[in-house]
Amino acid sequence: MIEPRKIKLLLAYDNSHFAVDSLEYVGETFPKDRTEVVIFYVETKIPRSFWHMRKNLDYCFRTSEIRASMAQRKKNINMGMEKAKNLLLDLGFPANAIQTRVHIKKQGIARDIVEESQLGYDALVMGRKGQSAVKDFFVNSLPVRLLGKIRNIPLIVVGKKPAHKNILIAFDGTRAITKAVKSLSSMINIQDCKLLLCYSQHRSRLLSNQKKSSEMFDLSVAYLLEAGFSEDQVSFEIVEGEKNPTLCILNKARYGGYGTIVIGRRGLSTLKRLFLMRVGNRIFRHAENHVVWVVQ
Repeated sequence: MIEPRKIKLLLAYDNSHFAVDSLEYVGETFPKDRTEVVIFYVETKIPRSFWHMRKNLDYCFRTSEIRASMAQRKKNINMGMEKAKNLLLDLGFPANAIQTRVHIKKQGIARDIVEESQLGYDALVMGRKGQSAVKDFFVNSLPVRLLGKIRNIPLIVVGKKPAHKNILIAFDGTRAITKAVKSLSSMINIQDCKLLLCYSQHRSRLLSNQKKSSEMFDLSVAYLLEAGFSEDQVSFEIVEGEKNPTLCILNKARYGGYGTIVIGRRGLSTLKRLFLMRVGNRIFRHAENHVVWVVQ
């Protein structure tokens, strides 16, 4: 069994109830004695309501109202961050393991989060939707925009705090999914958790690279056992002849009692746009009640 290591999480927070679900997921999933959490809020500084006012009103005569609005906004942000910190304290995290950081937007919310994530974190955790669920449905949500930009660490998207601790690993025989398994196994609590490595492929591809897939499977299982999982906690299933492997994974998670889906993503290529349209969006838009780990 490998020696447990310290974990540092970046939690992108926006005061929405989706972000609160992310906090609760962190509290239930990661070991509190070796996890540090940085609650990260990107502040736009000038709220959109100001620009709306500027277009439609003579804002020069309403400076006092604008200042009061911005002061209240700052107060609400600070209250939200304090609430987030207190929630983690209630979940059992020590005070010295929690940091709150309000970051003034520089390049853009997504770009600023990417830049922060490169500063020694082990994973980025965030809610599946922001404060506007309706807008996120029609426009690419922040998690989708971060696909391909968060590299070397898992992007963990919490659609809703899962009712089940069981984890479905969308195994495809690649190094990317093996890397995802290694990241997962080294960070999460292993008690009361079962893992299924589900290999779903179209019949025409099922036997291709079979030797390589077998090697990646053996390596993945080795990572799990080294992390302390027992053989009874790990199972493997091959689903043959599926025309839509993505839909198969989603249905397996929904009806099989798996609260978390883990997928590996290969490096950027000419198929990036295809991935975003067919796989990434489908996972993020339909796994509403699940947590999704993406590792590139």
